[in-house]
Amino acid sequence: MRTRLLLGLVIALAGCTAPTEDAATAALERTREGYAILRLLNDGETATLAFLDDDVALDRRAATNLVNHRDGWDGVFGTADDDLFDSIAEVDAVSYVGTSALEKLRRFAVENDYLPGDDELLGRYDGVDFTWSEAERVLEFVNGASEAELAEASVPSRAITSIVEARPIASVEQLAGLYWVGTATLEHLLDAVAEPGPVGGEICEATTDCAEGLRCTGRPPEYGYGKCRDQSSRPGVQEPCDVDADCGERLVCIGQTVYEQGYCADDWMRDTFSVGGVTGLPAVAMTEPMAFPIWVYGQASVPEDIIVTLDITHSDPSSLWIGLQPPTGQEPVTLWDGATTSGPLPRRIVDRAIYRDDAVNGRYELLIQNVGGRGEGELRGFSLEITSRWD
Repeated sequence: MRTRLLLGLVIALAGCTAPTEDAATAALERTREGYAILRLLNDGETATLAFLDDDVALDRRAATNLVNHRDGWDGVFGTADDDLFDSIAEVDAVSYVGTSALEKLRRFAVENDYLPGDDELLGRYDGVDFTWSEAERVLEFVNGASEAELAEASVPSRAITSIVEARPIASVEQLAGLYWVGTATLEHLLDAVAEPGPVGGEICEATTDCAEGLRCTGRPPEYGYGKCRDQSSRPGVQEPCDVDADCGERLVCIGQTVYEQGYCADDWMRDTFSVGGVTGLPAVAMTEPMAFPIWVYGQASVPEDIIVTLDITHSDPSSLWIGLQPPTGQEPVTLWDGATTSGPLPRRIVDRAIYRDDAVNGRYELLIQNVGGRGEGELRGFSLEITSRWD
């Protein structure tokens, strides 16, 4: 996949507007959802004509024109004449793209993990990097803070005047362009809206990547990444529980699917890992299952609860076998066997068969096999909710 960092793309505060084409463009421009549309369309290896026509359900003329615009005169994605989309206005200017097409693109992009994450880089302004969440917090602050609060944040008086006169400020780009707002002011504003010190959860390659008091935990050798965790002893750990509320601060109740009663553990010992995207499940008898990998990392050493949540449709569930391959090499665990189970496909499956003394971190695979070749459907994503403990 080829991506482009859209440094000029910024967050806009969109109000309620009439559902006109111009209003639809304005409502998406410089927003996370707008960026998701651009990311989808600029993903030339995925967003082919057939994909936009069939999966996104665009008018074929709109899909054709969007692909032609992006791929350039030679009609081949990934060459020098490509013209990737830089704005929603550029998308909207393509023939046969209007309000309906934008809404279909928006909905598909949002539902299929094209939205940028909180910690993803939005851009650099006057030498200062902003993530999406930082930009949102700064915009909320400069538009709502009193002059006294801005001064308390070390914003110079002349910059305060510029900010107050420019309200509402719609983007970090606009903010950085105001008179007397420069690198130092942007840094002061980031400090003013900074979240409390790290409590863990940051991705790491080594403990040196983590804040003081945190350790890089749960790093599978073949993956290379763990998460910064607070491994210090906490009062209440191992106390019996039935629900999270039975446990103390920063503790959760785990083990309920394994034992008669759960017990309290550090809150980081429960995490959810998700995979998005849409994959067709054809009406073909399969000799081997389709495999969908997902990495688990940042956990303790061995698993407790493993809960699989499926977003899947199929016209004949009795023809399917669904399993989970753990990272330890044991035989795949059966989650659903249509040959022996009747009824609709469950959305949530508790795995009680994975060995509880094997490694929890590593590469899992969701396995789906149309054994009988009957029926067809789609996998629209899945997630693993994992709890863990030290062995």
